[in-house]
Amino acid sequence: MKSNNPLFGKTHSSKSKELIRQKALNRIFSEETRLKMSVIHGHPISIHEKSTSGKFNKIGNFVSIRKAGKFLNISPSTIIKYKKSGKIYKNKYRFLSK
Repeated sequence: MKSNNPLFGKTHSSKSKELIRQKALNRIFSEETRLKMSVIHGHPISIHEKSTSGKFNKIGNFVSIRKAGKFLNISPSTIIKYKKSGKIYKNKYRFLSK
């Protein structure tokens, strides 16, 4: 089986791997790029808050569960658990996928 890839069947040396690793460690992304990556790789979620009338009002859309967790100061795993179960968090918040 042949391939047109010039690296087919070859491997990087340990020295080359370390150089690639060091370059990746020093990479700094702009805030705009980080937001784009979050949109692509994140799991969008919306948070709804229970009003005094018993209805739920949307209080925010978030590009990732992690950002929603930071907003409410709770763990992302807590949001995932309540979203999957459909239960209301602290009798106040409901989490829905966009």
